[in-house]
Amino acid sequence: PHACFLLQRGVKTLALRVARQNESALALARFLARQPAVARVYHPGLPGHPGHESARELFDGFGGMVSFELAGGTAAADRFLQKVTLPVVAPSLGGLETLVTIPARTSHAGMDPDERRAAGIADGLLRVSVGIEALEDLLDDFGRALAAADGA
Repeated sequence: PHACFLLQRGVKTLALRVARQNESALALARFLARQPAVARVYHPGLPGHPGHESARELFDGFGGMVSFELAGGTAAADRFLQKVTLPVVAPSLGGLETLVTIPARTSHAGMDPDERRAAGIADGLLRVSVGIEALEDLLDDFGRALAAADGA
């Protein structure tokens, strides 16, 4: 019964939360794409993404997941994780809070490194599940962590 209560309570605000995550993830993807420390950004809301046109036509929003690679590779990704403060470093698809992880060490750790690379998962790829925090706070935090990751 308690699980049903929690589900019913959460469904009431689901549309609002998903809309906020979609909006914030797209803004974060655009922000990351402009940063010199970032080598690649993967988000279907960006026009250069191979699934952009399909997502634009089929969906109401582009989702709350963003992945990116830093120009400094795995070492820069580690520095980024040490400096970012707002997201929780955890391997999950998220919730209310923003989460960040390195899939090569979590969700895809069981794959052979060559298989991961063939699947497009670089060792330093960072995956972000965007939450509903204030966008300005999230962008500021990512900006500071990127500067620290790039400058070390």
